[in-house]
Amino acid sequence: MKAATDLQPVIDGTLRAQVACQIVDMVTGGHFQPGQKLTETVLATQLGVSRAPLREAIRELIDKGILISRPYKGLYVRPISQKDLQELYSMRIALEKFAFTLAWPNRDADAIDDLEGRYKRLLDAQKTGGQAHTIEMEIDFHSWVYDHANHDLLRRHWARLAALVRIYMAVHHNLHGSHGEFREMTKLYKDLAKGDSLENVHLHIGAHMKQGLDSVLKAVQTKAGFVR
Repeated sequence: MKAATDLQPVIDGTLRAQVACQIVDMVTGGHFQPGQKLTETVLATQLGVSRAPLREAIRELIDKGILISRPYKGLYVRPISQKDLQELYSMRIALEKFAFTLAWPNRDADAIDDLEGRYKRLLDAQKTGGQAHTIEMEIDFHSWVYDHANHDLLRRHWARLAALVRIYMAVHHNLHGSHGEFREMTKLYKDLAKGDSLENVHLHIGAHMKQGLDSVLKAVQTKAGFVR
């Protein structure tokens, strides 16, 4: 899949959804940086759309926490703060452990095939080096446990959290590239998810998330868009 380096005119389909998708791709692709100011006029021109669908998409992305609007200052990509990062990772640990507890008895042959398929698509994406696509496949891989937990409210919480996870994954990829710095940890995650010890899965989630948090904090503490 071609990496997004410039916004492309929207041709057909639901304009709001397409506009939102392109802006998210520019964030996850590292082309819009945390804390960067965006201008509606420039976005509308590059996308080839009127202000109405653009503003609908912007409202959606503000609601998801990807963009922020500052009174009298304008529109910005959500900046990164140490507090936000710590809260995000602590929430991910809690939700993912809970999701595994619920999904554990639901791991039939179809569920395992689904997990293996998502893992393969993630590895394929890492080989291409396409950052935005790789991040989407990482989100898809980690969504497996929520999709098999059979808990709609939990899935909706993860969907909202995943929007923020994309931003922090983009920062991590900007530092390490999209080739799977934690590939061994990801494989272990997958193998444990197929295994016979829920306790080991829970322990691994804590270690995996801590490693990710430490890496992202190291990446962002000296960058623009980081708020202590």
